[in-house]
Amino acid sequence: MLTSIKYGEYKIESTWESDLYGNILKVRHTDYARYTYERYGSDGNVIVSKIIDSIVDNITLCIYPLVPIYTPEKADYAKHVMIKLKEPIVVNIRSTVEFYLKMPVEVGVFYKYDGKSMMIDAFALRLLKYALYGTSDNGLICRYYESSAYFTMPRIEPFKECIVHIRLSNYLDKPATINMLVIPVDGIDLWYDGTDALLDTVNAIIKQGIKGNDIIEVKVEESTEYKYAKTSVNPSVASRVYTMELGF
Repeated sequence: MLTSIKYGEYKIESTWESDLYGNILKVRHTDYARYTYERYGSDGNVIVSKIIDSIVDNITLCIYPLVPIYTPEKADYAKHVMIKLKEPIVVNIRSTVEFYLKMPVEVGVFYKYDGKSMMIDAFALRLLKYALYGTSDNGLICRYYESSAYFTMPRIEPFKECIVHIRLSNYLDKPATINMLVIPVDGIDLWYDGTDALLDTVNAIIKQGIKGNDIIEVKVEESTEYKYAKTSVNPSVASRVYTMELGF
């Protein structure tokens, strides 16, 4: 019997099965304190199969939203997400505008033990795209996504997107046009509730850099205002700040 799936924990004693956009997730109890986790593609073939040796006769699996850096395998070269705005935003002189963007997510399956979590599977439910921020000499490879700007919290595609709250401030003495944002996401956990997922608030400050050029300092804040649960899959944060010096 298929389980209706949402983000969170699932305590499994015998068998468990769920369909996520054609990806069938299955857990079978094969022996005392031993389970098999499998993920099948839409063609019915097994993509992932792992044996879990539990110390008790049940296991807890967690389905969590992940920042989009884990598939096809976690890469050291794509730790940022470039979000291109479908409609550029003009920010007036010394003013702040707040809005929401959509960002892609991946799905992580975790085995929970002794209050800790170990990833046993990660997959994306939409086609992954990349873009280069900057030039071929000194550019940054990013995961790429396009989003409209929303001034009320939008609906998202469950398990494919998350919501990003943007606080964009212009410290310049002239209006600034924003076409894209590059957000650092490596090591950052997401908030979740049901099938919704959110990133911490992103503060983006447009200002003059030390070289005299216009830059955007992008910082992912440690938010506390959400009433959602938060994943705890990243033991440490590499960096929550990135400076866009090569245009925006």
